[in-house]
Amino acid sequence: TAAAKRMPGVLAVLTAADAQGDGLKPLLPYVDANTVTGEPFAFIPQPLLAEAKVRYVGEPVALIVAESRDQALDAAEQIAVDYAPLPAVTTGAAARAPGAPLLSSDLPDNLCFEWHAGDAAAVKRGFAAAAHVVSLAIDNHRVVTNPMEPRGVVGEHDPATGRYTAHVSAQSLHATRDHAARALGIEPAQ
Repeated sequence: TAAAKRMPGVLAVLTAADAQGDGLKPLLPYVDANTVTGEPFAFIPQPLLAEAKVRYVGEPVALIVAESRDQALDAAEQIAVDYAPLPAVTTGAAARAPGAPLLSSDLPDNLCFEWHAGDAAAVKRGFAAAAHVVSLAIDNHRVVTNPMEPRGVVGEHDPATGRYTAHVSAQSLHATRDHAARALGIEPAQ
């Protein structure tokens, strides 16, 4: 980042080390357990800026604050990142196959959660008593809200009051507030 920091108009170039030094915490999922059974999910925290490993194309590795957008873009071009390819998987089935590359040593078998709901014993009895049982593998795409507009946030901090304001294009504003407060290490009321 040294060359980027020397660029005209650049006020700061921040990395994961800076975020950690400021006490900022990684992002966590909004839901951390099966809402039906209470079974906790296993997940790896999402750092605000990539640390030793970048896990997807476009994962932020640095944040640049500059006097203008163009100056920030010019500085971004000066940041050198030494990427080394890692083994990858591109489907859920490939990720669950024996010997698949692990996304993290904290996620054995690349499994975040198994969703269980209902009366398993009653289902088992029902199948045992059924005249016919059909088994079917269904490939379901990732189910995700996919907005057409960017999910950007414009934030402000008022040093006089210690309060933060985030202008967010999203629903679930209270959850967004709570998770942003946790990442910043502040109370949600701030």
